[in-house]
Amino acid sequence: MSDFDDDLPGDELLIGYITSQPTAPKVKEVAKAFKLRPDQRAPLRKRLKKLAEKGELKSLDGRRLTGPQHLPSVAPLEIVAINDDGDAVAIPIEEQEGEPPLILIAPDTKRKGKTVAKGDRVLAQLTLIGPNQYDGKVIRKMDKHRERLFGQVFKHRNGFGLEPLERAARSSLDLMPAHEGFSFDEGDIIEAEVVKAPGYGRKTARILRNLGAADEVGAFSALAIAEFDLPHVFPDEAIKAAEAAKPPQLDTREDLRQIPLVTIDGADARDFDDAVFAEPIEGGGYRMIVAIADVSHYVAPLSALDKEAIKRGNSVYLPDQVIPMLPEALSNGLCSLVPGEDRACLAVEMKIGADGEKTEHRFMRGLMRSHARLTYDAVEQYRLGFDTEPPCGLEPHIIEHLLGAYELRAKVRRHRGALDLDLPEKRVQFDDDGNPEAITKKSQSVSQKLIEEFMILANVAAAETLEGANALCVFRAHEPPNPDKADALRDVVKEMGLNFPKGQVIRPKHFNQLLHDAAKLDDPAAKQLVNETVLRSQSQADYRITNPGHFGLALRRYAHFTSPIRRYSDLMVHRSIINLIGAEEIKMPDLEVAAETCTQISETERRAASAERRTIDRYATKLVEREAGSIVEGKVNTITNFGAFIEIGDTGAEGLLPLGKMPHDFFDVDVAAATIKGRKTGITIKTGDVIEVMVVEIQPLKASITLSYVSNGAYVSDGDGTNGGFDSSRRSRKSSPKKGMAKRGPRGGRDRSKASGKKKGKKR
Repeated sequence: MSDFDDDLPGDELLIGYITSQPTAPKVKEVAKAFKLRPDQRAPLRKRLKKLAEKGELKSLDGRRLTGPQHLPSVAPLEIVAINDDGDAVAIPIEEQEGEPPLILIAPDTKRKGKTVAKGDRVLAQLTLIGPNQYDGKVIRKMDKHRERLFGQVFKHRNGFGLEPLERAARSSLDLMPAHEGFSFDEGDIIEAEVVKAPGYGRKTARILRNLGAADEVGAFSALAIAEFDLPHVFPDEAIKAAEAAKPPQLDTREDLRQIPLVTIDGADARDFDDAVFAEPIEGGGYRMIVAIADVSHYVAPLSALDKEAIKRGNSVYLPDQVIPMLPEALSNGLCSLVPGEDRACLAVEMKIGADGEKTEHRFMRGLMRSHARLTYDAVEQYRLGFDTEPPCGLEPHIIEHLLGAYELRAKVRRHRGALDLDLPEKRVQFDDDGNPEAITKKSQSVSQKLIEEFMILANVAAAETLEGANALCVFRAHEPPNPDKADALRDVVKEMGLNFPKGQVIRPKHFNQLLHDAAKLDDPAAKQLVNETVLRSQSQADYRITNPGHFGLALRRYAHFTSPIRRYSDLMVHRSIINLIGAEEIKMPDLEVAAETCTQISETERRAASAERRTIDRYATKLVEREAGSIVEGKVNTITNFGAFIEIGDTGAEGLLPLGKMPHDFFDVDVAAATIKGRKTGITIKTGDVIEVMVVEIQPLKASITLSYVSNGAYVSDGDGTNGGFDSSRRSRKSSPKKGMAKRGPRGGRDRSKASGKKKGKKR
């Protein structure tokens, strides 16, 4: 520690001052408040950066600092009230920890489309005006939020009803008769609008659109598209623009067509946006080229194609279909680096030394021709020696040089300490008729890691180039974990005799050491618990025009550059690089618009991920539907305050074993230690255990499976042949809560999971 650092105020004083200010201060304002000398500002800046890395402070725009729970400068909001002064009162759409902030938006009658009403959703620019208080300025209104739901139609004696498809839905609704232009039948999936009955009358629903029968091929994807409002039909103007695009000419581009660039993708890939090449150089390193489809050549800012791409934000990969960001004439046509065809590209040439570290790089706008379309499996078969001849008739050295460059970069990654979580990818397999057959879980192969390392290095080069020139860059931001989540992880691993650091800046290498130590444990359940808790402790990555670094990859600068066909963030980075190297003058958005776009594409990315995950869950549930009524073995995946989620079958389908489906007892739930323990029976369930359960009910459309506890091969009942109708005698006693332990057990009374069962007159 330097002498200057010794003279700085303590961490608590700095945090206390910064979080108490009505507006987030800059470093020089903090220095002025504590009467620091000019030569103390650099050590102060370092100290504040460390506090931000530890999660005790937060950088709002790369310059101003505030408390860790404060909102970003641009955020999506929902208007919840209009106060007596005419100001709109808003809350963040995304859930916030702690007390909700007070956000006021003054009425703006001068600008068309900026007036708001209760229920509106807006994207707003926020200014901190006091502790947990903000002024908001509407940037744009978002799609109006309607009280709507998706459900499956069933018949009852008085007509039709609607069974909501949300997992937490507790009751059905009456369905109003079909009106002009709409029709439905039993078993159809429909989107409906809730119609509130007067007084305390039963709610009804009115059809908005029919998505088709639940047993039709593609029904799950159609439902996801509707549920998550995924734009999937291109406007005519965008389609015409894509179809009118012409093949590129060499002109001023650099000619890369003789370089044996190849694409390596999955066997089912249709859009190829990256090609790679490597050759050894003197001194033991490699010259590497990553060539990326030049989407900016075809998609001009503010054009019909551009507006639709911003709206979509990214391509969506559902199990049985792809919803592209760009029309197929571009995504699978002129922008796709298919073999043997001239394609416009933006390429980066990089050199790495014998130690694998990048020594130099340069970007160029070029014309390339892919020499082969390779698959991960084909490269892997050749690498392992199962195929003695390289795929596609390539010279052996082309693949061997790629592997050689990868090995050097893999060593750099290990030395850098990037987070090393191996998360198997779930893939749904279909038969020839489009029906699901199985779900596979596959870990990354070396050939996949090869492409990943080439892309990471290219992304780093893009971020370094733009940040170094002070040009607009869309960074891929990944903050360090929330300190509370790190504390929860520490509590879990302490029970296993493992250590996790406290009181220091947490780095990815600390998680890797923990995972390495956990791998030595004899208990498989403990190993799984550590891996899952490490994953849950991580922050969610997003896009920003400011650079907090990428925690998971242990990189100071990182941007997405390598997939402009399917990510709008990459297209923005391409345009900025093209401007910087003087290849073309492209109009760039101002910082406010760029920040707004980053917020939007972060939202569309989360939306796509949720739609993909939800659809896979439905298919997984469908594949175990035949197990309804059976006693099966399941692996405990997660412990919650209300029960355990248990994986059954080989599809990854999870069912819920609620506390209400356990034998009569008082159950203590310790979420931190991931255990459920009965006080009288001694029944104990923990993460990783394999236990017997009864599959009570399976609802594929809800991706919902209800389970019941089985003891010694026998279905546990309450003495009357039923299970789950528990009363207050089974309630856990309220006691002084322990850290990580539920304050109470199951609620007494009627078992809600039975409410979704067979109803009078309802066909199942």
